[in-house]
Amino acid sequence: MAQTLRDQLPASGSGGRGWVPPGTHPDPRPPDEADVVVVGGGVVGWSVAYWLKVLEGWRRRHGMRVLVVERDPTYSRASTVLSAGGIRQQFSLPENIQMSRFSASFLRNINEYLGVPNEPPIDIQFRPGGYLFLASPQNAAALEAAVQLQRDEGAQVTLLSPTQLKEKYPWMNTEDVAVASYGLEDEGWFDPWTLLNAFRRKATSLGVQSCSGEVRAFVTSTNYMMASAPPSARIKYVHVHMPDSLEYQPVACAIVVNAAGAWAGKLLEAEGLPRGLCQPALPIQPRKRYVFTWHCPNGPGLSCPFLIDTSGAYFRPDGAAGNYLGGMSPPEEEEPDPSDLSVDHDYFQEQIWPRLARRVPAFESLKVRGSWAGYYDYNTFDQNPVLGPHPRLENLFSAAGFSGHGLQHAPAAGMALAELLLRGRYETLDLRRLGWDRLLDGEPLQELGVV
Repeated sequence: MAQTLRDQLPASGSGGRGWVPPGTHPDPRPPDEADVVVVGGGVVGWSVAYWLKVLEGWRRRHGMRVLVVERDPTYSRASTVLSAGGIRQQFSLPENIQMSRFSASFLRNINEYLGVPNEPPIDIQFRPGGYLFLASPQNAAALEAAVQLQRDEGAQVTLLSPTQLKEKYPWMNTEDVAVASYGLEDEGWFDPWTLLNAFRRKATSLGVQSCSGEVRAFVTSTNYMMASAPPSARIKYVHVHMPDSLEYQPVACAIVVNAAGAWAGKLLEAEGLPRGLCQPALPIQPRKRYVFTWHCPNGPGLSCPFLIDTSGAYFRPDGAAGNYLGGMSPPEEEEPDPSDLSVDHDYFQEQIWPRLARRVPAFESLKVRGSWAGYYDYNTFDQNPVLGPHPRLENLFSAAGFSGHGLQHAPAAGMALAELLLRGRYETLDLRRLGWDRLLDGEPLQELGVV
């Protein structure tokens, strides 16, 4: 496949800069050409790059040239490192459950996958606290149906009655709870930054190159050869604009992977892409989400799970005893302005705190310690990722729109997309339903477990 990709590259001019050998200091500018350009250096993008090199095989390890382009090398605005760091099996869509199960196994054996010789072992600081979903009487049947599906997919999840909840968690007010579901294994939280760095270090050791810059334009060739087939186009070059500069570097490529997260939809509005071929639009937008941290010495304690309240508020322990973090997604009509990552502290005081205190009376006396905001790459169509080839742009593949689940599903999604690119089909997980067809057909795959 690497040879096939190289055969599709436009001829580069003489005197161009060659591929940087693995282990050498990276050029601040991207190379003239690459087999695969991954746009977005978050955990999903680096997972795709890693799996491409792994599945390429040992004998051809340095044959495929993979370039990861990231516009924010500090990751100060990256969804990956600003997330709450959870992983769970409790979803309502089979594909999401399957990706979670794969990712949980990957994280459990992370040093076998991402360990680099002569470097310290990776410790993602996983805390197996489990997720606890609470359901009101109106949502009890849906929760019970989701748990049955999760069990059918092999997840270990149990249902708890209000009485059992009170026995297990005496600090909880269970008045309006009809039933709860609790993950018995492969659920908890971990350090997102460590996982991102582990993917990046391992992929780099396998020969993946990266650069700082922003892809703002493309050069394409349009195909109208077959009258019986709809028109299509191929991306021949991506234009990588250098940080703090008016310069850009054209990179000839055979495949482009859109892993731009919250800006994946905007990427398909870039200069050079035929507008008529970019329909339907990729319905992915940045949605700002707040995370607050607080201290409550008389709170639930270290045995507290990652709790999802009936109101949509969530919280979990955060490090030392008495510290917690949490948040809540707002209703659609109250979405905050995503143009910056400022935090609305009144949102905690007026919306989140009352819900927390109702569920955990001890939280009446909590003291806020800090806060931050991050982005969901929110798929407005059905809150599920769009994975796979674009229907009209022949060599463009998407891996975005996870709507808050990108961190936990990155190992599985990266593997699946790499299989599709290298082998022409999904093999380990069948994620065909997460492709573009559902957008073309107007048939959403609704996920009920979006937090």
